[in-house]
Amino acid sequence: MDQVNPMANSVRDNLPLAPGAVLPEQPARTFSLRAVLPFALTLVALLFLILLFNIYQNAAADTPSLQESTLGQLGIWMAERSGEADPPSLLGQFARNQALAQGLDRLEPSAIVMAMRAGLVVFIGLLILANAVGLVGLLIQTSWARTPLVLALIGLDLLIFIVPPLENESTAALPILGALALSVALLAVRAQASKLVGFVVLVSSVILVWEGLKAFGTLTNHQIALPQPGWNAQVYPSLEDALTAVQDGSVPAAILDENEVEDSIATDPVGDLDPAALPYPDLRILTALETRTTIAGLPIAPGFPGRLVVVTRADSVDRWQSISELVGQPIATYEGAFSLDRFLALPRNLVLVDLKITNDLNMPHLQTIAESLLQPARRNGDLLLVRILADAGVFTWTEAALGFVSGALLGFLLGTLFAHSGLLERGLLPFVVASQTVPILAIAPMVVIWLGAGPASVAVISMYLTFFPVTINTLRGLTSPNPMAIELMQSYAASRWTTLWKLRFPAALPYIFTALKVSATASVVGAIIGELPSGIRGGLGGAILNFNQYYTSDPTKLWAAIFIAALVGIFFFLLVTAVERVVLGRRVQAL
Repeated sequence: MDQVNPMANSVRDNLPLAPGAVLPEQPARTFSLRAVLPFALTLVALLFLILLFNIYQNAAADTPSLQESTLGQLGIWMAERSGEADPPSLLGQFARNQALAQGLDRLEPSAIVMAMRAGLVVFIGLLILANAVGLVGLLIQTSWARTPLVLALIGLDLLIFIVPPLENESTAALPILGALALSVALLAVRAQASKLVGFVVLVSSVILVWEGLKAFGTLTNHQIALPQPGWNAQVYPSLEDALTAVQDGSVPAAILDENEVEDSIATDPVGDLDPAALPYPDLRILTALETRTTIAGLPIAPGFPGRLVVVTRADSVDRWQSISELVGQPIATYEGAFSLDRFLALPRNLVLVDLKITNDLNMPHLQTIAESLLQPARRNGDLLLVRILADAGVFTWTEAALGFVSGALLGFLLGTLFAHSGLLERGLLPFVVASQTVPILAIAPMVVIWLGAGPASVAVISMYLTFFPVTINTLRGLTSPNPMAIELMQSYAASRWTTLWKLRFPAALPYIFTALKVSATASVVGAIIGELPSGIRGGLGGAILNFNQYYTSDPTKLWAAIFIAALVGIFFFLLVTAVERVVLGRRVQAL
C-alpha cells in the first residue's frame, strides 16, 4: 500500500536546499479499484448488519425470526426447565434460580425469549461498531483496519448459526450476504494477510459454500433439468370409469395403483388367476414393461413409482414395451388417485444435474444443526444435546489419547530400530506398510473379540492407525542428518546412544511432530470406529450409531455428533501443535 510517511515529509521540509534547487513533488494519494473495493464491500456489510439490527430491535416474542432462532428455542426450553424442582442442567438451574428470585413458579417463555433478543441486539450492535471502526480504518488506510473486520466476520458467521431460515422471509440471508461481503473485502485489502485472517476467511468460505449450495438447491428444486413433454392424463370420476374407458378403447392405457386393480385384472403374462373369472377379463396389467426412462443416460423425473402399474387391453399387450412410449397418449386415471397427484400431474424433466444432496435431509441448514445442539437429545429431556455430546467427546478423546501415546511409542521404537539396522528395515518395513492396507473395519471386530469390549480394545484400534505415520517419519528423520555430522560424532568416539540423542533425535523432531499431528486426528477416528463393534455407548461412536438410526426423521442430531467429533480431532491437533511450538522453540533457542 503506497502511503506518504509523515516523518519523511518532516525531514524533507527541513533539508537544506542548494540555491535554485527544487525538490520533486510527492505523488498524490490515489484510490484505485482495489483500494475502493474493500471500502465499498465493508459498507455493504455494515448496511446488512443495520437491517438485521432493526429487525431484531423491533421483534416481539412471537416473531418467527426470533422465536424460531437458536436462542429463541433455547429460551423456551429454559422456561420449561424453570418449573422443575431440581433441574440437572446448568442452564436449567439458572432458569430455576431466576424464577425463585422473582417469586414465580416458573418463568414465562416470552420473558426469556425477550431476554435472548436483548442479548442478540447487543451482539449485533457490537458487530456494527466493529464494522464501522474497520470502515474508518480502510478510509484512512491504516494497518490495523483488518482486525475489527475479522472480528465482525466471526460475528456474522455466528449469526448464521443463530438466525433461522424461514420460508417467505429474507432475514437469514442478511448475515450470509454480510459475511460474503466482508470475506471478499478482507481478501481485497492490499496489505499482506496474516495466517489468522486466512484461517477466518477460509472457515467463513466453508460456511458460505454450505449455505450457498442450500440456497441454489432450493432455487432449482434440487435439480438442473430440461422440460420434457408431459403426460396426457384423462381424468375420470371413478376407478371403474377409468377401467371402462380402457376396456372400450376410448384410451389405450391407464396408470393406476396396483393395490386397487390386482384383484380385478390379470397380469401379463397371465398368472394363476383365470382372466375370464375377473371383473375385467379383457384387460391386462403389464408386468414386463420397462419403467425407467432415460435420454443419453440421463434420467427423466419424476420416476415411475413402484406402486403404480400400467393397464391396457389384452390385444394391445405387445404394443407397449416401455413407459416412454405412452408419453403423449391419452392415459386414464381418476380424481384423487395417487397416480394423478404423484405422477401424471407432475411436470416431466430431463435431469442434467441431481442436487438432492442439498435437500434438508442430506444437508440441513447450519442453523438447524446449531439449534439441535442447544435442544434436548429427546423430547422433553433434561440435558441438552451439546452436554451429552461433550461428555461423549471427552470419553472418546481419553481412549484416543491412550491409543495415540501407545502408537507414538511403538512407532518411535520401530523407526529407531529400522534407522539403526538395515536388516530389520528390509525385513519388517514391508509388513508395516502392508498392515495399513487392511481395512480398519475388518480389524476392529477381531480386536474386540480378542481383548473384549472395553476401552482397552478401542485404544488398540486407535494405536493401529497411529503407529504407522510415526514409524515412517521417525525413520526418515533419524536418517536425515548430514553424513559429515555423523562422521564427526564418530571421530569423537561417540556411542550410538550418544549419536542418537545428540544428533539424530534433534534432527528428527520436525519429522516426528509432523507425524504426531497426523496421528492425533487419526487416533480419534480409530477410537470412534473401535467403539462401534465394542458396544460402548458412552462415546461418540455410540452416539453416531444411535443417531444414524433416526437419520431419516431428524438428520440434525447425526450432523451435530459429526461436528463434535471434528472439534475433538481439531482440539487434539492443536494440542500437539502447541507442544511442538514449545519443544521446537526451546530447541531453536538452545541452538
